[in-house]
Amino acid sequence: MKKKVFSILLALCLVLSACSALADVSYPLENTTTITIWRILDGSIADGGYTTSMDTPGFKAWCERTGVQVELKEFADGTSLVLALNGATTLPDMFMLHAANYYNGGISGVISDGLTIEIEPSMLEQYAPDYWAYINKPIYMNEITQLDGKMYYLAGHIFEENSPYRFWRGLIWRQDILDAIGRDVPQTIDEFYDTLVAMKEYGVETPFVFQNKNYLRECLATGELTSAFGLPNAAEYQIDGVWHYGAYEPEYKDLLTFMNKLYNEGLISVDYLSMEEATSRAMLCNGQAGVMYANNSRLSTYVASLTEGASLSGGYVIHSADQEHAMYSFADPMTTSDDITYISADCKNVELCMEFYNYLFTEEGNMLRNYGILDESYTIGEDGKPVYTELITNNPDGHSLDGMARSYALINWPGIHANDQLALRHPEKSQIVAYERWSDTDHDKYVVIHTSVLDEYLDEYTDLWTDINLYIDECRAKFISGEMSIENDFDTYLATLKSMGMDRVYEIKQITLDAHNAATITE
Repeated sequence: MKKKVFSILLALCLVLSACSALADVSYPLENTTTITIWRILDGSIADGGYTTSMDTPGFKAWCERTGVQVELKEFADGTSLVLALNGATTLPDMFMLHAANYYNGGISGVISDGLTIEIEPSMLEQYAPDYWAYINKPIYMNEITQLDGKMYYLAGHIFEENSPYRFWRGLIWRQDILDAIGRDVPQTIDEFYDTLVAMKEYGVETPFVFQNKNYLRECLATGELTSAFGLPNAAEYQIDGVWHYGAYEPEYKDLLTFMNKLYNEGLISVDYLSMEEATSRAMLCNGQAGVMYANNSRLSTYVASLTEGASLSGGYVIHSADQEHAMYSFADPMTTSDDITYISADCKNVELCMEFYNYLFTEEGNMLRNYGILDESYTIGEDGKPVYTELITNNPDGHSLDGMARSYALINWPGIHANDQLALRHPEKSQIVAYERWSDTDHDKYVVIHTSVLDEYLDEYTDLWTDINLYIDECRAKFISGEMSIENDFDTYLATLKSMGMDRVYEIKQITLDAHNAATITE
């Protein structure tokens, strides 16, 4: 009964707030106060010739148009940012963090540790009305609202409804090599394996590589190869409201057996745990590799580095021959975890932070966020849609389109990921094809929206999961390399996870999933 009451109250709150009159924030603001922001550096701006966002035209324009002075501190990665937050005497006014990936306990940990404030609808109506008008829909609010019925952050990247561009990571093939060996882009697991073998026989040194040292893990966690073994992914998923973790399911054994086979036959690199992107990029571009698990943006970035006559093509998410398409794939939620914006507990000017953020949801701010500066990075075409200038598409200094677009616009900052912008930023036809192929899965059927846990279980869950997650990572690598025998050691692996408390993790996660499902807003 308590969960049903919560669901009704939350729905009523949304209806009432939607009916309230929204304020009108005028820019530039009359303000002399400086706000501080900490975030992870978008490394892609380096391809536009910049080392810090403070120097990019897009960020400068945001500050100038809002009239807000910003002291920005950017960190190399999420771990560094979290260490700084935990060690800070005074927190910055705002920080942007993918808490699920980097903070103990995820978003719940950020909340319970007192790093952030609650975001009330009344505050948004007054100080971030453009944001609130856009976000106040069930498809977004089911992700933003936490299990206690409250909001604690401002959304990061927001996709338009039914956007295929949520699915921006998958397999990228050397199409010219496929043509040379007479093969189509593989769809089934047998076609995938046979193609890797054919590439090896053709002279491709290491057919299958990963964008960086973390991406084999991500490849399996996001379901790129798992469907063929009856497993949505090797991480967390749900089936009809029942929570699962792929690396603790019996089907995981068959997946590991397949990955060990690829490793033993030299079809993936023995150095996958240490390989950086510069190396994998060179291998794909010079023909030492034939397929890479990578981000879609690499399709356009790598084109300039390809050997003469080479071409790239986005691939399908691999599944079995009796499946119409894959069960799961990499996909962002409708409101992504990247650049989630927290207003810290130490913030002295909450209203100003909200007004600064809100600008990106105004008509003018949305254009800056997606396309940059009119008559510099884009113009308006005859069809009324933005068109990039040659500064972006054919940069005189040789900078990449993606790097320039990110530098002149605010693409890796919060805001609406406009479909037109995403299409414009991916001029290679193969990129659009990749999005279509990668989105052709049942991802949303199996996805777990709220990955953190209820506060009363947070400490227990964190203690359990820290050791369990490390053990799963260690054993995955050992099973793939053969250091651990899949036939002889897999049952011991499952038994060890059980002894470490994996069944209790299942119980805690199921309680969380039940709470989320009870609170879901459908209208």
